[in-house]
Amino acid sequence: MDQSEAAEDLAKAARTYRRTEKAHEEARQALKQAAVAAVKAGVKQSEVVKTTGWTREYLRRLRKGGGADGSGPSADDAKPKK
Repeated sequence: MDQSEAAEDLAKAARTYRRTEKAHEEARQALKQAAVAAVKAGVKQSEVVKTTGWTREYLRRLRKGGGADGSGPSADDAKPKK
């Protein structure tokens, strides 16, 4: 691979990363909204936790913050349980 091909591959990878990063954030916001709506609709918290992989604490903080506008917990708080 020459320098020109490497630079082209790098640019392509960067564009793909940016595009998928935006899609991931949009999906995360949709999941937050769906999780809050599910709890409000009566789905058991344990089921929402099981489905999302989030902790109960994260879900509680998400509900408290509303979750719809990003005012809830950060993405780092949503790390799956081990």
